[in-house]
Parts: sequence; structure tokens; C-alpha cells
Amino acid sequence: MIGVLEGEVAMNDSHATQVSRTKWARHAGLSPKVNHSCSPNCGVELNETGACDFVARESISKGDEITFDYAMRNYSIEHFPGGCLCGADICRGSVTGWKDLPAERKAAYEGLVAPYLLEIDRELTNSVA
Repeated sequence: MIGVLEGEVAMNDSHATQVSRTKWARHAGLSPKVNHSCSPNCGVELNETGACDFVARESISKGDEITFDYAMRNYSIEHFPGGCLCGADICRGSVTGWKDLPAERKAAYEGLVAPYLLEIDRELTNSVA
């Protein structure tokens, strides 16, 4: 599924998507309809416009819901105060950002997350060292 940006927003909010280390935007098209799962069948890749394309992590059958982990494109998520309702066996219990994922979950998502998340991790690791 090809991502399309609607426009930049001034700050992070419940409908914003992080599109770089310091910027947020709204996606248009079908992207806003894709729900979160702690065990997603899709990951994300940034396209040339900076929007997130959804890429299958596994075979998706006709009629299956397309899902991704919101942590695959947002470093921090503060706008989902209730618990996660994805129902996955490995559900974290809340919708969290990349910064809150355990190392093994980050490794499982390798290659299908927004690159600015990895940049932030590297910078934080280097600043501690």
C-alpha cells in the first residue's frame, strides 16, 4: 500500500505520524485506516515523498485486516491512554512508541521501520557511551 502525505502538522497528536526526527504529518488515502497490532502483518518503508508505504511481513489472505505496529514509525506515543486492544498473543498491553520496545521486538522489525527511529537510537547510544 503506497503512502501519501496530506500535509505537515505543527506537533505530534493522536492523528499525526512522525515523518522525520523532528517533524509530523498527516497521511491521506487508505493509510489512516490501517490499525495497530503488537503482532503486525505489515511493516513500513518511507517512500520518496516521506510517506510510509506498508509492506507485507507475511502472507496476507484476502479479507485479512492489514495492520502495523505504530512503533514502526513513531519514536514516542503519548496519545493512546487506554490499553491496546489488538488481541495479539504478544500484545504489550498498551500502544507504545519505538523507544519503549524491547530489543528483541526491534530486531524482529528489522528493515521495516522508519529509518529516523534507528538514527535516534544510534544517537542516544553514542551520547551515553
